[in-house]
Amino acid sequence: MCLGVIALAGCSSDQTSGSDATESGGGAEPTPEPAATTATDKSTVGGTEDKSTQFGQVARFPESYAMTATMQSEGRTVEMTGRFYQGDTYWSFNQQGQQMELYHIGNRTYTVAGGQCFRGTMQQGMDRDEVDPDQFSNRPEENPDITPAGRDTIDGEAVLVYEISQSGSQEPVTYYILADSGYPRRIEAGSMQWDFHSWGSVDPIQKPEGDCQSMPGGGTMADGGS
Repeated sequence: MCLGVIALAGCSSDQTSGSDATESGGGAEPTPEPAATTATDKSTVGGTEDKSTQFGQVARFPESYAMTATMQSEGRTVEMTGRFYQGDTYWSFNQQGQQMELYHIGNRTYTVAGGQCFRGTMQQGMDRDEVDPDQFSNRPEENPDITPAGRDTIDGEAVLVYEISQSGSQEPVTYYILADSGYPRRIEAGSMQWDFHSWGSVDPIQKPEGDCQSMPGGGTMADGGS
């Protein structure tokens, strides 16, 4: 089974503030026409009048966090739990009734299955790019001017909702960014959903214990390590 996480692509926003720039009214000299700018003028832009809510200003990805991922693949739902620390990742998931662990540490990859450790990734598993949460972290830099499509709450926490276009798909990637910290709370795209927690409080990811062997069975190692 190969899980295909959607590749993300940035898209610049073409949203503008329009005539709202006249809101200040004309200086100290009083004017008898307050109806020229109303509260409705601001509410129709969905919170885009303040540059402080732009994606590039708000969103930030810490050096470590924990996450869960739910993906649809071949008519089945795959649930994974993992950790991210300074570019290294760890995942635990069930594949065809067997508990699997996947480690990406530096340029090395390890798979633990059935109590055995192997160097590399099984072809029946998933490659590094598909499950690398670091793929999301550069989107605020690539799409700095995107403004919120709305606001919501997740488990009682206020989030700003951003929709980022992706090439080859009509469905955007939706980022739910915590309003108070700017950390990612949830990311949705197509058939997958990632949820994040424990920002900045994850320990470094260590190599699996014991000796790790080469992949058995002729060429099932997708990438290696030592």
